[in-house]
Amino acid sequence: MLRIHAGEGLTGLFSEIRGGAAWHDLGVREGGADINGELLFVTPVPARLTADLPPLYRWMLEPRPHIGFSANTEGYTSQGYFGLTWTTMLYRDVLRPGDGIRFDFFFGGSVNDGKHVTNASDRKSLGGNLLFRVGGEIGYQIDPRWSVSLFLDHESNAGSARANEGMNSLGLRLGFGL
Repeated sequence: MLRIHAGEGLTGLFSEIRGGAAWHDLGVREGGADINGELLFVTPVPARLTADLPPLYRWMLEPRPHIGFSANTEGYTSQGYFGLTWTTMLYRDVLRPGDGIRFDFFFGGSVNDGKHVTNASDRKSLGGNLLFRVGGEIGYQIDPRWSVSLFLDHESNAGSARANEGMNSLGLRLGFGL
């Protein structure tokens, strides 16, 4: 299982590092590929508070803070992001002992270098440089350290500005537990 509690990861602070590539804006207006990197910290919730809960509920009370980036390879919108990630194992011992199918849900914010309002046919009107970011990830946990996953994220200002075209990305990344 993933290392999510303090004292179990590298220096007790970090839980996992992930990296990969994403299809930027899913071909809607902006294009190209994104290079993605993410660092997950251990949960701030002490293990003793959730140890007696059934796994079905435990994951909801053990979010891991994260920071990351998506850099567009063709000069379109790039962003840095931050938030919380909730992880649960859907199935264990799928192909061999210690592996499994996992699901992550994440929520937070992002800071981007995109356009607030534009008439350019190849750019999005995002309404601002600070957006909400939400998404999910489904992955194969190869062993306690390595995973591969498919993720989908959505960024928008949630209607807080007149322009709100939002942006979706679909990606594949490799994870390594620290």
